[in-house]
Amino acid sequence: MSGFDVDFSRLLSKLQKVSSAVQLAVEDTSAKAAEEILEKSIEFASGPMNPDWKARQARTAKKTTAKQGGKRVSMVFKNNFDYLWYQFVKTEGRADPPWPVSVNTGTFRRAHKSERIGLGIWRVYGDSDVANYFAHVHDGTMHMKGRPTIGKAVQEFKASRRIQEIGRDMMQKRLKEAGLT
Repeated sequence: MSGFDVDFSRLLSKLQKVSSAVQLAVEDTSAKAAEEILEKSIEFASGPMNPDWKARQARTAKKTTAKQGGKRVSMVFKNNFDYLWYQFVKTEGRADPPWPVSVNTGTFRRAHKSERIGLGIWRVYGDSDVANYFAHVHDGTMHMKGRPTIGKAVQEFKASRRIQEIGRDMMQKRLKEAGLT
């Protein structure tokens, strides 16, 4: 009887490389998606600022004076346009969340964090140790509408279908590194 031997070792080796590349691409994709969602949620927490203000970080550079043991915060505007922009932002904040959270220190923005939970799993969350009022601002109270910065960022990210672009780019990158393309 004649024998017939088939060697699948090269195919098996290639499949292992592909599996490893896919696993790394999934991890990279989830990390990049969490990073973009975190950036967008921080942007929503800041509100629609005048680009001039954003560059100078004017919201955190306010004058403070002590008055009877408390702080009095006063905004300083260069011209009427800046004042009108500030008024627009304030009114938008009351009407349509998440615009903007009143910012004196930037603690609410710093409370937005992301962390890796497992393989390909990331979490974007509000750290109540940094800002103990985070849940009240994010979810709202009986006196104030919620400003769901993280939820709004996730919705926008899903609607943009950006995850597909990121996944495709990461997969191509990892397959190229493994020498499979």
